Amino acid sequence: MPPKVVLLCCLALAALPTAGCGSSSASPTPVRIAVIRVGDEAFRVALPTPELVEAARAAQNGTGPRIPNGRIVAGTQVNVGYSWHLEDVQFADMTIELCDGRPSMVEREGVTFGGGRFCPWAAEVVEIQ
Repeated sequence: MPPKVVLLCCLALAALPTAGCGSSSASPTPVRIAVIRVGDEAFRVALPTPELVEAARAAQNGTGPRIPNGRIVAGTQVNVGYSWHLEDVQFADMTIELCDGRPSMVEREGVTFGGGRFCPWAAEVVEIQ
């Protein structure tokens, strides 16, 4: 087949609608954000799943585990004002003391703080955005 015909066939295929191919016209659900206060400091955590949003609400209302426990990762993402953010966050009733502290301590020590995890015992979920 001549190259011009192949090109025209490819362009025609690319122009076909994608209905039924698993695409959706719905926009993705925006990630919610928990604002967490530790003493006079605050940091932000992404809540990428409905289950995590519910866990954060339970922590905020005092009806569930209240200590955020997550892996420290370099890069701001939703944690504006800091050079790190948390991933793989869960809310816990208790954690080891090694990862307890303040956001400023994580900022100062970096991703090695607390063995790579941050779990501030004095945390309070003050807002879910």
